[in-house]
Amino acid sequence: MKLIGASTSSVLLLGLALSLLVGSKASAQAWTQPRGDVYARFGFQFTRADNFYDPGGARIPITTVGDHVVSLYGEYGLTAALTAVAYLPVFERITLNRVVSQPSGTVLVEGDAANGIADATVGLRYGLLRGGQIVATAGLSLGLPLGSASQENGLVTGDGEFNQHVIVALGYSLHPAPAFVQASLGFNHRTEGFADEITYSLEGGYTLAERVGLIVRARGVESLDNGADGSLGGPVGLYANDVRYLSVGGEVAYTLPSGLGVALATETGVFGQNVLSAPVFSVGVFLKR
Repeated sequence: MKLIGASTSSVLLLGLALSLLVGSKASAQAWTQPRGDVYARFGFQFTRADNFYDPGGARIPITTVGDHVVSLYGEYGLTAALTAVAYLPVFERITLNRVVSQPSGTVLVEGDAANGIADATVGLRYGLLRGGQIVATAGLSLGLPLGSASQENGLVTGDGEFNQHVIVALGYSLHPAPAFVQASLGFNHRTEGFADEITYSLEGGYTLAERVGLIVRARGVESLDNGADGSLGGPVGLYANDVRYLSVGGEVAYTLPSGLGVALATETGVFGQNVLSAPVFSVGVFLKR
């Protein structure tokens, strides 16, 4: 799913959440990295949507929008309890299809595209409970408005706001079976007239033959309806406040003995409000050291 226009941070939030979890349990929010350990990922995420969840939650047709993001993600264990995290979308391309009436050939909508760096996120995750079957963390991430927040057709790569996202997560490892479950709950404080948000997730994973990781997950965003009234939109419109969605998805990852691996993931919305209605696909190459 992707939100068109000024609320692109909600899309980045979804992209970030996916990036945090792609690869293996090593990047799950309920666990910290051991001191000196590194998890790094180079990823590509894309979606193509011709439907949109309107403010009432109805699914309506729109001019086709495409989104392609190349990103870097990393975690580093500063101490046994404290992990630094960073997500940088180094390149984003957003497209709006050209619409031509047939058989007259009249152009109804001019096509357009925008390219550039997108909003980044940096943060810390602290282990409240570590070393046992039950773990817990508290994390803080800061959204950095590095992308462009203005474009005549609303194809922006950033939202121009600095947000702070606090997350607590609880995880449980099933021993001796190589499996885990985790859940998280967060509060995303937004600025520039955007509504604050509650975020949540539930995830389970299993590792086959110590190499193949399988993950299923659900996650969502709930608006607190405390943002500025009215649309913030432009020619493409539909970039409103008060984003809501619930998405479900899965992932498969393969890790070599060297720590190098590849992951494939997909996610789609069960319901939404003010977001695109389309599956999100991603592929990533990661390294654990």
